[in-house]
Amino acid sequence: MSERGIALVLGGPDEVGVGQPVEVRVTIRNASDHGIWMVGVVDGSEGGVRFPRYTPSVKLDGRVVAAPPPPEDPLVGPLRVVDFHRLDPGESFDPTRPSHGASYLPLSTFANFTPSKQGNYRFELALSTESDPERWLGRFNQEDDRASVLELIEKVPSLTVAAAFEIEVR
Repeated sequence: MSERGIALVLGGPDEVGVGQPVEVRVTIRNASDHGIWMVGVVDGSEGGVRFPRYTPSVKLDGRVVAAPPPPEDPLVGPLRVVDFHRLDPGESFDPTRPSHGASYLPLSTFANFTPSKQGNYRFELALSTESDPERWLGRFNQEDDRASVLELIEKVPSLTVAAAFEIEVR
């Protein structure tokens, strides 16, 4: 889905067998006609501790069978200038793969999920950047890059987008 120039795309295989992991692909693409800034999945993004928030879930017959657990520790490391990725028009990146010095993390909800029974599973992901810039920052060691990071946060489009794909488990 695309909003304010950002397309969030979620994909994977058409089918897998029971007990097989599902390889989920996540892509963020700049669908605008100008450059934009984004941040991938960083410490605390999946658990809702900080922004950007990446909220994954897996459903079977409309019932959630996998979602992020409640956060155990609200202490998250600093957001760094290198964690921001500039996308030219049409350019895309995988927010779950480290690149260019950014320490992006896999979405553990997807990475650790293995379907235990047959059926049609729906993988969903919501991305939100709609927040006060202070809610993006780390809880420690943030002071060194604070001013530069706050400037870059202001350049990230404020949005909430979602994407999904379905897979048959046999």
